[in-house]
Amino acid sequence: MFARIAPQEKVDFTKNLAVMLRTGVTINEALSSLADQAESERFGRIIRGVKKEVEMGTPLSEALAKEKEIFGGVFINLLKAGEKSGTLEENLDFLAEWFERDYDLRQEIRTTLLYPKFVLTATLLLGGLLAVYVLPKLVPLFEQLRVKLPLATRLLLAFSVFIEKFWFLALVAIIGVVIGFISLNRLRPIRKMIHAFYIHMPFFSNLVIDYQLALVSQLFSTLLKSGLPLNEALEIISEAATNITYRESLEIMKERISRGISLSQAMNDYPGLYPRNFTSIVATGEKSGTLDISFKYLAEFYSKIVKNKTKKLPTTLEPTLLVFIALMVGFVALSIIIPIYELTRGLSQ
Repeated sequence: MFARIAPQEKVDFTKNLAVMLRTGVTINEALSSLADQAESERFGRIIRGVKKEVEMGTPLSEALAKEKEIFGGVFINLLKAGEKSGTLEENLDFLAEWFERDYDLRQEIRTTLLYPKFVLTATLLLGGLLAVYVLPKLVPLFEQLRVKLPLATRLLLAFSVFIEKFWFLALVAIIGVVIGFISLNRLRPIRKMIHAFYIHMPFFSNLVIDYQLALVSQLFSTLLKSGLPLNEALEIISEAATNITYRESLEIMKERISRGISLSQAMNDYPGLYPRNFTSIVATGEKSGTLDISFKYLAEFYSKIVKNKTKKLPTTLEPTLLVFIALMVGFVALSIIIPIYELTRGLSQ
């Protein structure tokens, strides 16, 4: 699971390997040096394992294929193509550039979503603290003075009592829901539904589509420039696509292209996934024989769109967050204030 290894470490490994091989360092020496330089022990062990395979005569791409979960199909297939064509260093440069772009895009999105996550978490914690610690201390007073509690207060109080008496069950339930969601998310039919929802989700659907188009375009550009046939490139890209809906569309395209249909025509069957301006540029690249250049332009274009949208996302989400916070705080505040108001009114009478 490469999630436990810093993505930047993978970028640095790819860049440094390309530089070393270009300057005449042997693969064995390069891998030995990079294993010593690895920041994480796990990644260092992986590189040393690859080095042992290479020393036994295994090609670099085959040695790395045993660590496919770490390096991915794109990395391995590009190295294999580079070994065949004698362009290993150039392909490593392409990979380093692709990894860096993909990492930057992911970081942009994660950074943007950090603010909404923080606000929502803080609001829920505040509401929970008021419900669990403040309201129960006022209840004995209300009961003693026989103040009729409104529905909102009774609901909040029932929640508070449940948490106080059955906190362990609540904790187990939360953990169970999280584990259940993770387990269900591993099932392809469930993931397919979730990924399809992402493409139609309010506020985020356009961002998801633009990100997938940027990713697919960058991969097409890199793979076609390295000399891979279109069929092979489609197979690799379908494995690398992070959204199942896009992955399935690319798999179907591969089958249709093998029957003689052009890539742009195959894309036209999915107008919700590939906009008309996208397929028009692809069609132009097919006619002129510059498909890799067309995809490079599209990758840069959609990468800029994703970056711009992620910068504007907090401003777009702010009104929704404010309404949510107002409803949460208002519900808790009214649940506490209304009984106090009834109490003071009763005392004044």
